[in-house]
Amino acid sequence: MIYPIYLYGEEILRKKAEDADLNDPNLPQLISDMFETMHAANGAGLAAPQIGISKKLIVIEEEIKDGEIFKGVFINPNIISYAGYLAELTEGCLSFPEIKAQIRRPAFIDVEWHDENKKYYRELISGIPSIILQHEIDHLNGVLFIDKMNSTEKLKLFMDLENIRNKKVKINYLIE
Repeated sequence: MIYPIYLYGEEILRKKAEDADLNDPNLPQLISDMFETMHAANGAGLAAPQIGISKKLIVIEEEIKDGEIFKGVFINPNIISYAGYLAELTEGCLSFPEIKAQIRRPAFIDVEWHDENKKYYRELISGIPSIILQHEIDHLNGVLFIDKMNSTEKLKLFMDLENIRNKKVKINYLIE
């Protein structure tokens, strides 16, 4: 099932998500639906709040380089620490159609999570996977990538943000 994507301005995007229940019998279907929704919207990652579900659940699938795919299900992810230089990359977000911005984030994160099989992981993740994961984990905490922009950049985007908030955007995926 393809869910509609919640756009900037929806309250759920500013709320801290609740822990996902690893024993929830609906979790496997939700994970499958989230991948389907993300693919239909041509996204690299999707957090459950972006489809109106306040649960700490993320799906990611993105080609990093030369056919190397970063793919995973991250249930109740938690960043333990940040390290390294600040990497500046152009980010976009399904909840902000047509908006791209240069965002600075730490290059390395020490993160823990469970996967779809309830297996626990703790890893040091770097590079583009680190940036994608930080962006999605921010969604679980009610933080949006525009919060990471400087005020001048945000001011330049004011009208675009208002158009998104008022759903006056043309996009090729379902929105709420």
